[in-house]
Amino acid sequence: MLTFTENYKEILSPKMVTILLLIAGLCGIVFFVLSQNWVALVSVCTTPLFILLFVYSTKYPIISFTLYAATAYFFGALDRYTDIEGISIVLDVTLFYTLITLILNYISHTNSKIHFRNIANTLTISYLFWMVFIILQLINQGTDLQKITTSSRSWFLGIPILYILASLLLDSPKRLRNALITLGIFTIIAFGKLLWQKYRWFDTAETAWLLEGSWHTHLLSTGIRYFSLFSDAGNFGAIMGMTTTVYSILFTKTSSRKLRNFYLVIAIMGFLGMLMSGTRGSVMIPLGGLLLYCLICRNIKATIVTAVSGITIFCFFSFTDIGESNAMIRRMRTAFRPTEDASFNVRLENQEKIARYLEEHPMGAGIGGSILTTIWEGDKYQDYTIPPDSFYVDIWTQTGSLGLGLYILILSCITLRCCYIIMFRIHNPELRNTFAALLCGVFGLFLNGYVGRGMGFQPGVSIIGIFLAFILNGPYIEQQITKNKY
Repeated sequence: MLTFTENYKEILSPKMVTILLLIAGLCGIVFFVLSQNWVALVSVCTTPLFILLFVYSTKYPIISFTLYAATAYFFGALDRYTDIEGISIVLDVTLFYTLITLILNYISHTNSKIHFRNIANTLTISYLFWMVFIILQLINQGTDLQKITTSSRSWFLGIPILYILASLLLDSPKRLRNALITLGIFTIIAFGKLLWQKYRWFDTAETAWLLEGSWHTHLLSTGIRYFSLFSDAGNFGAIMGMTTTVYSILFTKTSSRKLRNFYLVIAIMGFLGMLMSGTRGSVMIPLGGLLLYCLICRNIKATIVTAVSGITIFCFFSFTDIGESNAMIRRMRTAFRPTEDASFNVRLENQEKIARYLEEHPMGAGIGGSILTTIWEGDKYQDYTIPPDSFYVDIWTQTGSLGLGLYILILSCITLRCCYIIMFRIHNPELRNTFAALLCGVFGLFLNGYVGRGMGFQPGVSIIGIFLAFILNGPYIEQQITKNKY
C-alpha cells in the first residue's frame, strides 16, 4: 500500500505532470473552439512550444541566439507587416532572452562550454571607447533628448550585448559552418521574395509602404528597385553585395563538394539580388572585398585571379557600354561615372552644407539631432532637414569630425586585428579562406557606409558583429579542428 508521500511523488512525476498538462490543454482547446475565443486558443496551442523552446534554449543557448539572428535578418519584413509602433523592442527582447538563457546555462551546467575569456577581444574593448564618447555627447546642446532614448538603447544595450553574446557563443567549427548554412538559407528566402515581387508584384503591405512616399526612390523611370523582405532597396542591395562577396570567396576553397555547390548558388543569388535592388553603391562591396582579399590571402595565384576579376568588373562598368539596354546594368554603371549622376552631385552639395555647419558646431548636431537649411520652394522659403544619405555622414552630422574620426579609427583597429589573425594566427588553409571571406564581406559593408546606411541597420549590424566574433575567436576554433584531427 502506497503512503501519502509515495502517492504525492507518483502524481507529481514528470510523466504524470506531462499527461495532466496534455489533458488540460486538450480540454482548453475544445472549450475555446466552442466559445470561438481564438486569441485564447492560439495562446493555449503555442504555450507548449514556448516552454520547449525555453527548456532547450537554456540547454543550448545557441538556439536563442539563432532566433535573434533570424529576427534581425527579417526585421524589415516584421516592421512592415506588423505595422506596430516601437516594434524594434522585439530585437531587444530576443537579445535579452539569449542573455538570460546563456546565464541559466552557465549556472545550471557544471560542464558549461561558455568561455568568458572570449569577451575580452578587440571588438568589445574598442567599443567601450565609443560608448564613453557617446556619454560625453550628452553635454552637447544639440542632443535631442527625445530621440536619444531610441539611439542610446542601441548604442548602450543592443550592440554591446550583441558583441558579448557573439564572442561567447560563436567559437566552434560546427557553429561556423552552421552559421554560413543558415545565412545561405536566409538568402534563399529573401531571393524567393524578390522573385515574387518581380513576377507577382508587391503585396498589400508593400504597396501601402510604397504609396506612403517610398515610390519616389523605388519606382524609377530607369527601372524598379526591388527590396525583398528588407527595409528598403538600399539595405537589400548592401546585404546582397556582402553575400556575393562572402560566398564567392567561400566557393573557391571548400573541401566539401556539396557545400561548394551550395555556396555557388548563394553567391549567384546574392549577385542577382544586388543588381535587381538597383543600389549603385552596393557594387563597392564586392570590389572592396576583392581588394582586401588580394592583400590577405597570401596566395599568389589567388591574388592574380582576384585582381584580374576586380579589374575586369571595374573596366566593364567604367569603360564599356555592354549591356546598356538592361536597366539594372545601366543603373549600376552610373556608380562608376559619378560626375554624370545628379544624385551624387546633390550629395556633395549637402555635405558642403554640413561642413559649414560643423565649422561653428565642432561637436556636431548631437545624438538624434539633425541639421536644418532653408531653400526656396515655390514662392517662399522652406526649412528642411539635410539628409545624411550615408552612415558615415550621419555619424559626422551627429558627433562632428572628432566623432567620425574616432569611429573610423575603431573600425580600422578591428579590421587590422582581424587581418593579423587571418594572416599569421590561422594555419589551416580552408579555415583561413573562410575567415578571409567573412572579413572581406564586413570590409565591403564598411566601404559601403560612405554611400549607404546598410551597416547601421539590421541585419547589417548583426551580421558584422557575428562575422567579426568568429574571426576574433579564430585561433581557438582552429585549435578544435587540429585536436579533432589527431
